Amino acid sequence: MNTSKNFFFFSEIISNLERTLAEGRKASNVDIQVMFQCISRCRFLVQQLIKKEGDQFYKNIVLQLEETLATQINILQAKIEQLNGKKIQVTQGSIKPWKRILLYGPPGTGKSRLAQAVSSEIKSTFYCVSSSDLVSSWVGESEKLIKELFQHATKQTGRSVVFIDEIDSICRQRSSREEEYTRRIKTELLKQMEGADTADSSDQIFLLCATNCPWELDSAFLRRFQKRIFIPLPDKEARIDLMKIHTKDNKVVMSDEDWSVLGAQTEGYSGSDLANLTLESLFCPIRELQTSKEWKQKDDQFVPCKDGEEADVKATIVEIPAHKVRPREVTLNDFLSALKTHRKTVTQDEIQKFENFTKSMGEQG
Repeated sequence: MNTSKNFFFFSEIISNLERTLAEGRKASNVDIQVMFQCISRCRFLVQQLIKKEGDQFYKNIVLQLEETLATQINILQAKIEQLNGKKIQVTQGSIKPWKRILLYGPPGTGKSRLAQAVSSEIKSTFYCVSSSDLVSSWVGESEKLIKELFQHATKQTGRSVVFIDEIDSICRQRSSREEEYTRRIKTELLKQMEGADTADSSDQIFLLCATNCPWELDSAFLRRFQKRIFIPLPDKEARIDLMKIHTKDNKVVMSDEDWSVLGAQTEGYSGSDLANLTLESLFCPIRELQTSKEWKQKDDQFVPCKDGEEADVKATIVEIPAHKVRPREVTLNDFLSALKTHRKTVTQDEIQKFENFTKSMGEQG
């Protein structure tokens, strides 16, 4: 067999087989279509090898491989047809999907981000509104806006998702001292949440709401949320991952131990706190450029000298061409320095209030 002549075929066959194996070893979300395409490509390349092979011994080996690949293609094709044609009916009788979910938790934990993730994943109409979009200074206009929102959502093809942020601003506990127009707003929203005016098409709407103060919601609204999910502060691993995401496009020199130390130091920080902390840390090397007078030349660029490092050039930043100035890498010390000025914004008392509410009326997310 002329291996040098057929090297391209062998390398591509191996690459496609490795990709198929990698996809099949996944614990979940296995893409059978990708496996089918890779195996089909392998079979095509093997068929080309059969045409080129002159040695009968090697040709028989390749023929056996082609038969094996053909069998695997038939298995995958049958599985794809089975999945495409098989519709599992899980919502029978009284079993129905949740239609109204409340997300609550400390500020900056990503409740609105979860709603944005929903909008990017689903193939449905997504409505993102806040209390300011629904409340009007004109009498009767707010009720009309709420009604039109839900009516418009029910007219769309498929299920529509309505996300209302800061729901507590319009759904606070009712009292005898509140104005009449606020009562009408709450009454209209309660009716629409229950689907009173659109009973035939109420299943077409999925309502997702977010709040930082679930204990301030009126009990009638809380009752209508079938699931009340607590979105807690990120744990250590999540905090490290968030900071790595925020710094993925920057030069950061930190070991796993450094990240572990930083993760422990940011206990109690929300996702928003971590974003601000990371931004402050990234600015630290840039601020040093203004006061640096000793520079090290690397790859035709000038970097501020570290402590004890011999300088190649002594000058101020204005004396060096702007396109040749490069800030140093971000280190753990930059993050520790930023921690002194950027502290966590969620207090322990607030966390305790959320935990108490979760025990009585919610569930852990």
